[in-house]
Amino acid sequence: MKRSVQVEIAGQTLSIRTDEGPEYVQALADYVDGHVRELVPDKPSSFNLSRVALLVAMEIADELFREKDLHHRLRVAVRDQIATLRARLDEHRAHIDALSSNTNHEKPS
Repeated sequence: MKRSVQVEIAGQTLSIRTDEGPEYVQALADYVDGHVRELVPDKPSSFNLSRVALLVAMEIADELFREKDLHHRLRVAVRDQIATLRARLDEHRAHIDALSSNTNHEKPS
């Protein structure tokens, strides 16, 4: 169920319609507002909002791309480790099967 949540970013009050809870939406707004304040630490009311919004969007897009790249590299590393573990497990099973086969072929004296 969508509801309106009011937040403030760079001195602008925005009404956001969302299914998310107000705490989550406020956390997003605080995050964006923090980026704005890093770019314009003094008098936020005297800056070109469009320009700053584009710069903030670029910063957040950069963060997203870096996180996606890290996530991809971690997935590849985990996939490679799983493949190595499977190969070693197969080797171990083959070794056990060979030992079992040798034991079964030997007759007690």
